[in-house]
Amino acid sequence: MTKKQKYLNSEAHGYLLESDACALLIKELERACTKFQRRIDKENAARQADFDAAMEYHSENEIQDAYGWELITEAQYRAYMDLFHRGRQALEEHAPTVSELALSIARRVIYDLESDQREFAFSALTPEQQTAELLRAEKTRKEWKEHIARLKEQQGQIVKWEDKDGTSMLTL
Repeated sequence: MTKKQKYLNSEAHGYLLESDACALLIKELERACTKFQRRIDKENAARQADFDAAMEYHSENEIQDAYGWELITEAQYRAYMDLFHRGRQALEEHAPTVSELALSIARRVIYDLESDQREFAFSALTPEQQTAELLRAEKTRKEWKEHIARLKEQQGQIVKWEDKDGTSMLTL
């Protein structure tokens, strides 16, 4: 019994393996990103809890009294005073955490791997298939540019209509 084997040249096969390797790495990095996002969510919840605890105090004197009576630690005292002075801004405008930086780096790596994966898959195509793919991509790019031009034209017509009448009414 003979099996029919589909012929792949070794170079194309190597590109396909590279593409598959990129896909595997992307999958694993996305799992890591999910873990980092959960960690970031926990960190945000902890910051929100600290903010809520600090806002229970009505004045700086109350925070100082709590520290003086050893109801809160020195680290909590400093954090509460900072939160009390800066308010919600302290919660929203914090320095990036290690988890946030790790997530950002992982997402950049995923973006680069996706680009490499597309490049390897394209390289595995025959010259005729590559030409067809380039033509398809060019057609899609032209259609997109035309769509954007139509939207800009519509927006320009709306702006011109507003300028002529001096009203703020919008019509499509």
